[in-house]
Formats: sequence, C-alpha cells, structure tokens
Amino acid sequence: MFLDERKRLEMGGPVGAAALSLFFIALTYLNAEKNVSGEWHLFQMPKINWYIRQWFSLSSLLGLLAWFGIQLVLYSLPIGKSAYGPVLKEGRKLEYQLNALFALDVNLLGLIVAFFLGFPINVVINNMLQLLTAGILTCLVLSSVLYHLADYVEDWRLNPRGNTGHSFYDWFIGRELNPRLGSLDLKYVMFRSGIIGWMLMNFASLILAFSEGKNEVPSNLVLLVIIQLFYVIDYFWFEEGILVSRDIVHEGLGFNISMQFLMIPFTFCTQTRYVATTGYTSSWITLLGIFIIYGTGYWIYRASNLEKNKFRQNPDDPALAYLKTMPTESGKRLLITGWWGLCRHPNYLGDLLISLSYALCTGFQHFMPYLGFLFLVMLLIDRENRDSEGCREKYGKDWDKYCQIVKYKIIPFIY
Repeated sequence: MFLDERKRLEMGGPVGAAALSLFFIALTYLNAEKNVSGEWHLFQMPKINWYIRQWFSLSSLLGLLAWFGIQLVLYSLPIGKSAYGPVLKEGRKLEYQLNALFALDVNLLGLIVAFFLGFPINVVINNMLQLLTAGILTCLVLSSVLYHLADYVEDWRLNPRGNTGHSFYDWFIGRELNPRLGSLDLKYVMFRSGIIGWMLMNFASLILAFSEGKNEVPSNLVLLVIIQLFYVIDYFWFEEGILVSRDIVHEGLGFNISMQFLMIPFTFCTQTRYVATTGYTSSWITLLGIFIIYGTGYWIYRASNLEKNKFRQNPDDPALAYLKTMPTESGKRLLITGWWGLCRHPNYLGDLLISLSYALCTGFQHFMPYLGFLFLVMLLIDRENRDSEGCREKYGKDWDKYCQIVKYKIIPFIY
C-alpha cells in the first residue's frame, strides 16, 4: 500500500508541493522586484520596503480582478469558432470558444488607446509587486474554493491525480480538471490571460521606451517584443492545438497550475525589462544570429506540432503516408519517423531554442535574464519524465520497445 501511494503522488508528495509553492512564489517575486528596480545582480539582496503599500494595494487587487473579468467576457463572446477538446471520462467532451487572437487584439489596442488618452502606462510596471501579490492571493482563494466545490461535481470531472486524500497535496494539484462557470472554462481563460498579460507587460515597456524621449530605443528591445509577439500570435492562431496540451487535458486547476499561469506575465517579461532598463544593444550581426536561432526553434516547434496534430486528427491521412508507425496493443500507433522519430519531444527542443533566443537578446552581463530559460529546461525535463511514466503505464512493454527505436528524449544524439 505504501509503495502504491508513493507511486500515485507526484512532485514529492505534500512536502514537495509545499516546497514548490514557496519556490514559485519566491521566484516570481524575485523577477518582479528586478523588473521594477532594474537592479539585475542575481545575488544582490533587493531593497525591501516593509511599507505594506509597496506589496499590496486594494486598487491593484480590484484592477486585476476587473481585468480578469474582462477576459472572461471576451472569452464568452460568440467571436471565432468553437471546438471540442479531447474525449474525457465517460466519452464526454468539453466545448471551447476559440477567440484568443481577438482577446489579444482587444487588450493590446486597449493599452495603446489608454496611452494616447493620457493613462500613465508606467503604473503597470511600477505596481508590478502589488499586482503580483493580488494575483497570489487570488490563486490562494480560488484554489481553496475549488478544492471544496470538487465535493459536488460529477466523477468524470475529477482529476485522478488530485484526489488522493492528502488535503494539502490535492489542493496544490487540483481536484477538478476543468472547473467551469456555465460555458466559461476557468483554467483555459486563466492560461490565455497569463499569455496576454505577458504581451501587455512587453508593450508597456516598449511604449515607455518610445515615450520617454530617449535618443534611440534599443534595437534588442524592438526585436524581443516582435519575436515574442509573433510567437504568441502563432500560438493563438493554432489555438485548437492548445486544447490537447498537457496543461489543459491532464492538469487539475489547483494552486500549482494557477501559480504557473500567474508566473507567465511576471517572469516572461524579464528579458524585455532588462533591455528596457539597461539600454543593452547588440551589433546587427549578433541580432541576425539570434534571429536565426529563433527561426530554427520556431521551425522545429511549429513543424513538429503540425505533424503531430495532423496524425492525431487522421492517422490514415494520405499526406502522412511517408511516416512510419509502430502498432501497440492498445490499438493506437506511435510515430517512429519524421520529427517524432528524431526524438520523443521535438516540440520541446523548438521551445528551448526559442526561449534561448530571448535570453541571448540580453547579452551575457547578468545571469538573471537566463533564469527563465533554465526554469523552462527543468520544467520540460520534468514534464518529459512524467509523460514517459504515463505512456509506460498506458502502453506497457510497447513503450519500452518504442524507446529503443526513438532513443532520444528532447535533443537528438545528446539527450
């Protein structure tokens, strides 16, 4: 029984959940403080102001909740197409409104209009710590409410990994997979909102750089904002692919995934904040090299995902006849050639190259802008291990056979 329970618990069980909760909060506060202060030495202790308004304000909390309310409204508008997610327990499917690009456009346009109407855009940056505290409090309350509401939902909605009987662990992992308010999918809107918030932080930094009357806006800042915006536009353009991602399908909405979504706007904007506050600029040949790394990563990421999605939709598609597959006893076939024959997660490799290109835009004077890349490395390695464990349980000995054919996990010939 003890071994079975250890196998059910992930991330080190309740102790690991507590450690990760503290780590996520500390890492996000560290990034937010650096983003505001512009003091980029990693081991330089931040100048802590114990005045409560430095960390929390009611206006920031109300503003954040109002903004998230707007995201819920935008999601619910009958704009764009609707689509069903993958089959869940009892053959159920959930319907999603796919209008993330529309929501992104409205948010960015709103920010630009607010600037021209005289709204002080620097409030978004200067109040980053207060907004983060408001977000953490919201995640804590929401996770607690959802933990108790899970007692009243149907079994097919429950997260099989988040109902172990360990209260704190289940609160962290999330007892329900896809909590909904009618047709509003909270987890999906929170995920979209995190990414949109990231873009708002980027554009706020860019607008401030142009409006402060500097002689020249750093070319690295312009490149960063453009390539990160392109990545998000592409991500939302293929929004239907998000519905089959691990976060949406397999992760319960607890403090773990809520905090990870909240981390996106406060940590992913660190490179743009670094360049905006230091004015760091590279030579054009360096920027070209960075763009080539980004382009290579994007090509791998998008091409591999398209291949996977087409195969999932119709494994017998004549356009995929060049791909070889391995049959399994479950009745499903596994790709062993093409992008997915090079390694088991080529999309992770693409994501890593893209993330690396962001960090390279900041040069090598400080380590802080590389924390996001290193965190992604650890996250994807952990996710690959968890995916592999799940596939081994699902496919049994066929998975071991598959791993002998496709030997590398993320980086061909290396790892």
